[in-house]
Amino acid sequence: MTIRRRAAVMLLMLGCPGLAAAAPAGPEPEVREVVERYFRADALGSADDLRSAFAPGATVLEKRGAKWVRLTPEVLAARSTAVAADESRSVRRVESLREDAGVASVVVAVESPTEQRRDQLTLRRVDGAWRIVKDRRETTPKPPPAAQMREIRTEWMKPVSPFRLLGNAHYVGASEVSAFLLTTPAGHVLLDSGPVEMLPMLERNVQALGFRLADVKVILNSQAHFDHCGGFAELRRRTGARIVASEADAAQMERGGKGDFAYGDDYPYEPVAPDQRIRDGEQVQLGDVTLTATLTPGHTRGCTTWSTRIEEGGRTYDVVFICGLTVSPFKLTNNPVYPAVAEDARRSIARLRSLRADVMLGAHGFWFDLTGKAARLARSRAPNPFVDPGELTRHLDEMTLDLDQALAAQERPRAP
Repeated sequence: MTIRRRAAVMLLMLGCPGLAAAAPAGPEPEVREVVERYFRADALGSADDLRSAFAPGATVLEKRGAKWVRLTPEVLAARSTAVAADESRSVRRVESLREDAGVASVVVAVESPTEQRRDQLTLRRVDGAWRIVKDRRETTPKPPPAAQMREIRTEWMKPVSPFRLLGNAHYVGASEVSAFLLTTPAGHVLLDSGPVEMLPMLERNVQALGFRLADVKVILNSQAHFDHCGGFAELRRRTGARIVASEADAAQMERGGKGDFAYGDDYPYEPVAPDQRIRDGEQVQLGDVTLTATLTPGHTRGCTTWSTRIEEGGRTYDVVFICGLTVSPFKLTNNPVYPAVAEDARRSIARLRSLRADVMLGAHGFWFDLTGKAARLARSRAPNPFVDPGELTRHLDEMTLDLDQALAAQERPRAP
């Protein structure tokens, strides 16, 4: 995974190291079963599961501030009393698992909305069964959501000179938060706005290309997160444009981003009710521009990929604006709020493989090397670096691997 791809999960606050998908050999399945018991105890608040995972006399070292404190499994068991209120947003992963000469070393990560914990577990056979004999754990608090949002805005909203991508399609967004303008004599279509703080930059970019924000007639949404539709309410007040979104994401937009299955209420924005709720395969038309909605849920429940055909130089190009397929930092298994998140993501990947894309664009610049291609385009439009018929397939292959590795690393599904 490239540095830019790792940046894609800044909003989600944890990368996805993952495990190899190959079938394990030797004692690893037995060791993993003990780790799953440890995960289950953490998830369900089960003291009995926790006790059964540890060997008698096991050592627990917990870092508190700058000091390491020695505990016992019984102290941990006493903390296990109930399912946490934020369990649907708590993610558990095996980062590494190795066994050598009868000793297994396992590193696990446990992340909740407020903190991240890393455990280094040592396991040995005790009375014929693998058990944890040492747990060295360190917990660090996560920055509050407001601080995370400030960091995202600082890192992702760096100014970018606007430019014409292809035909009547223009880039008017920031360095990593995309916004696209499709112009017609009948008015313009805007795909995403960024957060409300990005609107001055958006307007400057539109004007720099010789257009007016007031001529935007249709605003399309890719996903109902603050960094893509946070400016919709203000933008509609200023332009009177019609907002179009999927049914599932429209509901979240009306809540102002609250109640998100992955982020809860952490990243709110001004609530806005779309004027039209689009269904899979439906089209939106303005002037000579027609865009087709393909629902690709996973990153959000109503994530919408848009596609269109654009003419330039006597040739017609198929252009796809992907909503986003990153789900690896989310809770993919045992998720009571969105049980089908992994299945939806896999179906969305498969669905996008049926689309033809001479040009692949996306809701974030790091998904399609925005800055690199823009620099090459500024030097020469022939060949246009954004025209790459193989890019969508490569991106989908990368997303498939990312999903597979995340599922291999995260806690295994538990019976209801």
